[in-house]
Parts: sequence; C-alpha cells; structure tokens
Amino acid sequence: MSLPPTLLTELELAGYFPDTARAALERAVRESRIRSYLVRPETTFDGPEVRRHLTILVLTDEHLVIVHLDDESADALNPTQVIVSTERVKLARVGNLALAQAYDADGAAIAPREAEVTLGLNWGATRRLDVQPAWCDDPQCSADHGYTGESREADLVLRVSAIADGEQAIADALAFFDSLYDATQ
Repeated sequence: MSLPPTLLTELELAGYFPDTARAALERAVRESRIRSYLVRPETTFDGPEVRRHLTILVLTDEHLVIVHLDDESADALNPTQVIVSTERVKLARVGNLALAQAYDADGAAIAPREAEVTLGLNWGATRRLDVQPAWCDDPQCSADHGYTGESREADLVLRVSAIADGEQAIADALAFFDSLYDATQ
C-alpha cells in the first residue's frame, strides 16, 4: 500500500521520524483506501526536557487509524527511545465526536475564523478517572471524608491553535472532523 504523496509530505514536514511514522501507517492501513487524514506534531516541556510527539489520524472506508509517536527519555536501564503506538478502530465503534471551537472577540464582534479547535473522539477504549479529596462545608472539620471523583470516556483529544499551528492547521483539523463525522453517521 502506498500512502498518498500529500500525507508523506506532511510526515516529512512534521520532522519527527517520518520513516518510522510511514512504516507504522502502512502496517495499520494495509490495502485500505485513505479517505482523509490529519497529521499533528506537538512539542511539550517536561521540566528541563523537551518532548516531541506526533499524532496521525487516518480515516479509511472501515476504520479510524491512530498512530502516535513519543519520546521516551533514557534511564538507568534503557537508552532514549521513540515509542510508536498504533490503534485501528472500526468506524462502527466510534461513538462520540466532540468539537469545541474558540473564537477571538473584542466585546462587540467575533473573529470570522476559529482561534483554536479541540477535537474529541471516543470509541470506548479508555476512561479518565479524576479523583480528589472529599470535604465538607464545616471550616473547623478535620475529618477524613475520603475521596470523590468522576469517570469519563476519553480516548483522544487533540487541540489545534491558530497562533501555534497556523490557520491551515485549523482548517485541516476541521476538514478531518467533518470527514469522520460524515463517515460515522
């Protein structure tokens, strides 16, 4: 299976082990026709360390393919590594799609284009558990009230910012969201 030239170009432009990303995509997509894709490079800071990530979403006729590449720092037992995870989800399992759009505003008018978008995709594979200490309204109380929390489905959330990523990245994210939305109706 050869990947579309535009996808290969985006992998090269992302600059984060494009050959490794290509090989993972080819293994996951196999002979399936690619309908749409989104390539999202991201840099994060973990204390003094800079970490790079690359997330690639590919929509085929029957699947949503997710490939993610991460830096893993060296430790006493292991050298620095790049970790690649791949998931192939049947479109029928994609249950929830969410889109949050943020627009800049000056109080009287709203900008015509999004300043950022956040895509949320859920297929029931992962749950996020937020736990915090429980408390009561008595300011004098020193009792242990246990913990409280909530459990939410949270398979994939991607944020794209026009300032950080450019307006084309916003347009690409919205186009992918629309393609996935149409495919899961």
